[in-house]
Amino acid sequence: MNPFKKIVQLFGRLKEPFFGFLESVKTAKAGFRNGLEQTELDKKLVFSLAKSRWPNWRQLKYLKKYLSRGERLAVGSCLLVILLSSLFLGFRFYKTHLQIIPVAGGDYVEGVVGAVKYINPLYSSVSDLDNDIVRLVYSALFKRDAAAKLVNDLASGYEVGPDGKAYVIKIKTNAVWHSGGAVTADDVVFTFQAIKNIDYKSPLYASFTGVEIEKVDEQTVKFVLAEPYAAFLDLLTFGILPAELWSQIEPTAASLAELNLKPVGSGEYKFKSLVKDKAGNLRAYNLTRNNNYYGQPPYINTVSFKLFGSAQEAIAALNNNLIKGIGYLPAGNKNQLVAQDSLNLYNLTLPKISAVFFNAKANSALGDKKVRQALAYAIDKNKVIDEVLAGNGRAIDGPILPESFAYNAAVKKYNYDVVTSTSLLMSAGWKIVELKEEDIAKAKEDLTAKDQAVKTQAEANLAAGPGKWLMKNNNYLTIELTTVDNPEYSQAAQLIAAGWQAINVKTKINLVPANQIQSEVIRPRNFSALFYSEIAGADPDPYAFWHSSQIGQAGLNIADYANKEADKLLEEGRLTNDLKLRLEKYKKFQELIVEDEPAIFLYSPNYTYVQSKEIKGFGVTSIILPKDRFADVNQWHINTGKKIVW
Repeated sequence: MNPFKKIVQLFGRLKEPFFGFLESVKTAKAGFRNGLEQTELDKKLVFSLAKSRWPNWRQLKYLKKYLSRGERLAVGSCLLVILLSSLFLGFRFYKTHLQIIPVAGGDYVEGVVGAVKYINPLYSSVSDLDNDIVRLVYSALFKRDAAAKLVNDLASGYEVGPDGKAYVIKIKTNAVWHSGGAVTADDVVFTFQAIKNIDYKSPLYASFTGVEIEKVDEQTVKFVLAEPYAAFLDLLTFGILPAELWSQIEPTAASLAELNLKPVGSGEYKFKSLVKDKAGNLRAYNLTRNNNYYGQPPYINTVSFKLFGSAQEAIAALNNNLIKGIGYLPAGNKNQLVAQDSLNLYNLTLPKISAVFFNAKANSALGDKKVRQALAYAIDKNKVIDEVLAGNGRAIDGPILPESFAYNAAVKKYNYDVVTSTSLLMSAGWKIVELKEEDIAKAKEDLTAKDQAVKTQAEANLAAGPGKWLMKNNNYLTIELTTVDNPEYSQAAQLIAAGWQAINVKTKINLVPANQIQSEVIRPRNFSALFYSEIAGADPDPYAFWHSSQIGQAGLNIADYANKEADKLLEEGRLTNDLKLRLEKYKKFQELIVEDEPAIFLYSPNYTYVQSKEIKGFGVTSIILPKDRFADVNQWHINTGKKIVW
């Protein structure tokens, strides 16, 4: 058969099924379209009858009738994952975005030892307690921050003249007195002139010799110095008095004014009340928050000072929850605190230098540098710190502390070394002699000798007593160590004396009451060796303590140290604002004084401040004076709230 005909016949047989298939597809498509139209009509009918397009719980219960077991399990698992994920994300958001914030309210009661006398910046510098309250009530041109750095307070800015003798200071325009009225340049001028007025008898008088003040305008003052002084701004931390109130009081009667106990200032807190006992003694002093403070107002409503006669009484009150803090905790009293887990003990660095000062005029043996150095090597500083301060302090090697920019870490160190100490004494001509009991007995007999030399030697032998002692030219190396009669100083003195006696130096301890140490010992230089502490200040300038012009009863150069090269370095160091130059001068000065060793620089104790853990927000790490523990008082808080931060 012809192949072409075969193809025609095959096509004829396939045509009918092919076109039948096409017709069925056409019919299916039409049915699908009709189904979609019907579905849309059904939806419209359902939506018209339903109140919501979302199924309710009543309707959802029929869902299981339309789902297989596997489908139900899958849906349930998905829902569980969604639920757990939502809970996790919600919790994480809460934890990462929730902020605990301070809320105003609450009262803080602090126990302090002492008496309140002058809440007046003209007089408060001689009392830590008065100074504490003055810090809260009054504002100053400058103040200390939490790290003891000098920052603006009432001052909004300042400029120093090119010659370093003029300081122009702008005063903030939003500062107001507790009684109302703006703080102006007139108040600053009045306060400074009151300090300079001898009739007020302010202890600050000597600090501003050769300094004058001028009013530039209502919010600007200008200080003019006779000569440049790099640390001048550090002096301007005294509180400013309201001229309107104090100008009505005669200078000679200022110390008797009622304003000394019921002050008006411009600080974070203002006077509220005071409490006296039946005998008229002041027992509590209460302050309340100043809501009109020009800076951030404090959170705590009231700050009260409860007065005690001793640290032990204050500790007992804290243990009984009668107070929420102690202004200062002596190192030896820490173990008396009962519930220490509920307390914060803040150990604040303080520029306090504890040293043994020598007086060669009272004891000629101390005029020899080798003897002074030998005595320095004989003291175990770390042992003193551990046993007297319970480790709450640091050993020092000179008059400038490590935190100062002028500190010289390379100065000579007098680490505990008995061998070196003994060697220095031997090279200075001292020899060890032994006094036995028979020598003492003979000395008693020789007291009646007609030969004055024999009698004098007998008296020296009896004063030394039995033992091995250092002698030179028939004179024993004997030192009387004088110090303040309190637990810290007396315990330290005993350890110092033990160290000296270990190198055969006869040592006696003389304890003097704290209220007599200045008048009977320091001013008249009535000592051969004095263990005492000095506050160095924020600026490293040690001029007041070591320049020869400060020798004598009116000066603070306790050791009467005189060195012309040291004097020159001190003079040059305080006359320039160039930190690099000052560093150079003070480094050389430290090398000189540590070599001369007119004093043994022992340690710098920390200042321990105690607060209940109820008080939050305390962030102070360093202070210059005890009052500086209130540097961030406007951040302290008792109450807290919660806030979501997006």
